[in-house]
Amino acid sequence: MPMRCKHCQAELDKNTNICPACGMVNKEKGKDKSLLVMKILAFSLLGVILLTALAGAISYGLTGRILPTWLRKNDIYCKQSYTVSLKKLNSSLGNKKFQNSRETVVATMGEDTLTNRMLQVYFWDVASSSEYADLDKDTPLDQQYQDPVTQKTWQQFFIEQSIDAWKRDMLVKNMALEAGFEMPEEYVEQFDSLEADMIETAKANNYTTLEALLESMSGRGTTYQTYYDYLWNYFIGGNYWADVIEETEVDMEDIEAYYEANKDALVIDDGYFTVTKDSGKLVDVRHILIKPEGDILDEDGEVIGISDESWAACEAKAQAILDEWLAGEKTEDSFADLATANTQDSGSKSTGGLYTEVYKGMMVQAFNDWCFDESRQAGDYGMVKTGYGYHIMYYVDGEEGWIKLCTEGAKTKKSSQFIDELANNTTVEVDYKKIVLAELD
Repeated sequence: MPMRCKHCQAELDKNTNICPACGMVNKEKGKDKSLLVMKILAFSLLGVILLTALAGAISYGLTGRILPTWLRKNDIYCKQSYTVSLKKLNSSLGNKKFQNSRETVVATMGEDTLTNRMLQVYFWDVASSSEYADLDKDTPLDQQYQDPVTQKTWQQFFIEQSIDAWKRDMLVKNMALEAGFEMPEEYVEQFDSLEADMIETAKANNYTTLEALLESMSGRGTTYQTYYDYLWNYFIGGNYWADVIEETEVDMEDIEAYYEANKDALVIDDGYFTVTKDSGKLVDVRHILIKPEGDILDEDGEVIGISDESWAACEAKAQAILDEWLAGEKTEDSFADLATANTQDSGSKSTGGLYTEVYKGMMVQAFNDWCFDESRQAGDYGMVKTGYGYHIMYYVDGEEGWIKLCTEGAKTKKSSQFIDELANNTTVEVDYKKIVLAELD
């Protein structure tokens, strides 16, 4: 299947990441972030599970440790290395001993317990997705210092980070359950099909089994159930916490303070546009694009223009879709359904025609003028013509950009301070002596 530009969907030459049609750069996804990408992209509100970026997790080749450590009774320095080498894992005795350690509890927080099997998933997630200037990914993690003063290695550092991530996941998950929060239906449906989808992904990437795929990402002994539980806890907590952030109350003083502290970092559109107090509104809008058929051809049969008749047919089709919406419930959801079924804009088809955080000048002139009409109100609809075709429009909402972004930022900051304080006041009992991790193949 040909690669396509993520901006305009034109076919890309396999030897370049610059689109010949629109000139935009299509950045390659780093192969060292497969598990982070899995977590972020495995579930989207679009109902699409994106599991193709799984191959190529970091292989650090962890072997013997050459750095000195203090041998303490029960802290992060209690072992020279926490990983079992591939050589030992590939021996029957070494593999048996390793597998027997999978259900060993290594950390306890109240009624929650962390086993070696689950810690290993967290560990390779954290290690694979981390970007630090001092981290040499070509050198084994247990053979380089994260902190030369304390002689803590990167391996030890990532173990601590993993346990902290587990603690926070459990705290938020437990808050969600205590509040009676339930996983959103669209996520439940995707969890129901997760195993089948991952099996297909394994086959497509030449893995013999689903377990082989999981072990390439998270090490030997990783089971589907462990990975399922890992994702479930993450997403139920994440969805609940999104609601907490939304419900967090902030005032104009909080918003102003956030702006002053972050005004140089209020960027959108992949960093292309910086939002200031003078940049105007950011709007959310849905549209359904109907394109005219090019019917004026040159002598070689190539399209060179569009006739008036074709434009008229395009307009009539767009009007019929608008009339269908007007004859129905006339809601945003029903408009989104029609967009999914009819729009010819590949960039918004999967989102029900939705574009968010649209700023002045981002879209073509007629589209822009409709969105930023001073009289525009939530729920407004209409139709505009551009060089692309006829756009059936639905205005979702709009707000001064800096207020919108800084309100979201202030809410996130305030809720984060709460979870930070909760985490700092929560004790996790860790038995570092029992931690055993697998080296990645």
